[in-house]
Amino acid sequence: MLRRTAIKRQPWTKDAAARRLATLAQQRQARRDLTAHARQLSQQQDPPLPHEGGGDAQAMDGVTHTASKRRTREERIRQRREHFSKQLMTPEWLIDAPKDLNGSGSLLGEGWYVLPRPEGKRCLIVANGGNTIARIPSGSILKKFPSALPCGSHKTNKSSDGYCILDCIFQEQNGTFYVLDVMCWKGYLLYNCTTEFRLYWMRDKLSEGAAGTVTPANPFRFLVGIPIPFRAMSATKKASYLHTQRRIHFSRMGFFYMKAGHYEMGLSPLALVWKDANTSRFFTYSAKPSVVLRFEGENECVTLEGIVLFTADQSFIQQHELSEGDLARFSFEQHEVDENQTPHLTGLTFVKRCSPQRALPDSWTKILFQYNARLGGVPIERILEAAHAPITEVEMEG
Repeated sequence: MLRRTAIKRQPWTKDAAARRLATLAQQRQARRDLTAHARQLSQQQDPPLPHEGGGDAQAMDGVTHTASKRRTREERIRQRREHFSKQLMTPEWLIDAPKDLNGSGSLLGEGWYVLPRPEGKRCLIVANGGNTIARIPSGSILKKFPSALPCGSHKTNKSSDGYCILDCIFQEQNGTFYVLDVMCWKGYLLYNCTTEFRLYWMRDKLSEGAAGTVTPANPFRFLVGIPIPFRAMSATKKASYLHTQRRIHFSRMGFFYMKAGHYEMGLSPLALVWKDANTSRFFTYSAKPSVVLRFEGENECVTLEGIVLFTADQSFIQQHELSEGDLARFSFEQHEVDENQTPHLTGLTFVKRCSPQRALPDSWTKILFQYNARLGGVPIERILEAAHAPITEVEMEG
């Protein structure tokens, strides 16, 4: 089996079209065999802790024993977060409208779908063995319940071979899981399928059963948004679609999925998230920008892409009690990209360690998006203009 280079470990380039082209090339060159991965994920167990020997043989006073239990708990949380935070696809933030939104003349794919982004908690749904479990990206269990999904309850099947894995957003106020994507259905893997096929499969399969209706055997609804290809929409319909999704509770952010893309676990340039001042009540940012970075080996603080923005000395690590895998928030003054396309932040200042429930650091595209937001961001009109324009070629920087 060919090994794939993780998206976040690719050399950084600020040209988003080039990042998408490189990712699509990887997908074509190496097909992932994720059968064992999906089966292990369906077992719904936390990853095992590293073996800690000698605890029973050592005499420990109360303070030492308490400290040991705290370290064990922290390690368990860290291992669980490390495992489950990598299971969902994380979109890049939209810095500029892709030039191939409508697919006309595209060299990268067949265009894009747009979906509204519901308010709520992003979660991984696993239905297997007669149970359904929803986990937030940190790995903590959000809900455990029976469902009408295949193998989601004793009523639908207790088999361990027909498991389902879904990417959802949960809205507590109306007890609804909005299905964004499907990675596995009745044991059939869809990670390596295109977005176009996955979304077709998702709509088709979920419409067949009773998952969309609340019953004693299915206490939470599973609903599917309708993905709209940009090519099939007039400018008026696109604006109306993104602005007036009021049938259900939406923050009216937008997800953009490249139709030819596969489901990438982790950060993917083939999925984008977008909002502006007219479509989101969460568009305002504070005057002092901040960023969440991950503390890794060699004392490096990195973004989700793996971009090193700060290297700590030993006194800094001890002062703030940082361990590998911890997330920490920093404030900064300005962002820069040098002539070698290497990103930098000036005036970086430690603010605090993040809660263990925070799953991921910020991406560099989020830093850029927040900066652009202070200048007005990418308005819906620019996106519609890009989607409506004829395309003959895709230009890339450098």
